[in-house]
Amino acid sequence: MKPAIALIEEETPLDIELSPSVIRILSGALDAIAARGVKRLSMSDIIDASGVSRGTLYRYFSNKDQVLSAVAEFVCTGFESGIREAGKGIADPIERLRAVMQFYSRYTEENTPGRIFEVEPAFHLAFFRSRFSRYKQAVLDALEPTFDYLDHLLGDEVNRDGFVEMLVRIQLSTMLVPAGNEWEKLGNDTADNILKWALTIAAVRNRTEEGTQ
Repeated sequence: MKPAIALIEEETPLDIELSPSVIRILSGALDAIAARGVKRLSMSDIIDASGVSRGTLYRYFSNKDQVLSAVAEFVCTGFESGIREAGKGIADPIERLRAVMQFYSRYTEENTPGRIFEVEPAFHLAFFRSRFSRYKQAVLDALEPTFDYLDHLLGDEVNRDGFVEMLVRIQLSTMLVPAGNEWEKLGNDTADNILKWALTIAAVRNRTEEGTQ
């Protein structure tokens, strides 16, 4: 049997259909991990937390290791699909940025059961370290039109990788130090502040170019 951390670090594709029962199992497993930790976690704990029958649990998962692997991939793929959908269909690049950031903040808060970092820090650390690049790529894909717009406005290329890495790292920090209402307001204002920054730089550049003509 592999150590729990090794299972979490592995990126195993979810080959199970996310039926309502499977989603209940995986969500319940996250709650159980928050309450008991990975080492003490049992299949009975998962049954109690998810509210499914023993037969239903074992229909999809043979043991705890399979559940842990599925939980890690469930959380990651849920974020990837959600962040890409958040800005889908939003033509305005700044509103797209706003929608993506609001989703990211909401998802992090709603999908981090209380005390899970204190009870099982190794679970979270292994998960985010192994999937950090995937989180970045999902945000980058979602904000591609926004970056194209900023590049055009500034007349130069924005460091997309650095920008996205900063966003992801900042948001993950809220699991160490929970954010309050002021932080939420700052997040909501970020899109407008970036637009103001870009417009200011563009205006200065235009005046400089006009002055040299």
